[in-house]
Amino acid sequence: MSNLSLSTGFRNALLDAGLLPLFDNGFLDIYSGTIPTDANQSEGAGTLLASVVLPASALAAAASGGSVSKDSGAWTEPDANAGGTAAWFRLYDSAHTTGASTTAVRVDGEVTLSGGGGDLILTTLTIALHDSLTIDTFSFSIPLSA
Repeated sequence: MSNLSLSTGFRNALLDAGLLPLFDNGFLDIYSGTIPTDANQSEGAGTLLASVVLPASALAAAASGGSVSKDSGAWTEPDANAGGTAAWFRLYDSAHTTGASTTAVRVDGEVTLSGGGGDLILTTLTIALHDSLTIDTFSFSIPLSA
């Protein structure tokens, strides 16, 4: 077991200097099905429900408490790819590399309703074909220890 511990200042600097630009003009894909065991794995058998194209400044500057949030710009998908129940998401850089990869820049997380403890909170988990989807709140944190 590791005893590695990261200060809040280090986590904030890592987010502000390193993470912020990685997802500019990137993508947030929302899937049904089971989340892969890690973000290096392929998307699996889940259905791609929506692919949100992120703005040029996707994440807000000035991380706080080791966490960074979505910038004030809109994260929207005007025409959902398919219908289903949202279960997990994958955040991609602008290369949008899908499939198994140990070099692609991406983050996986759980999608839930408010109070469900997920990494991405939606007002409904049910997405219908051609629905319009807006992401109002999104945040990413680096844990205190590894």
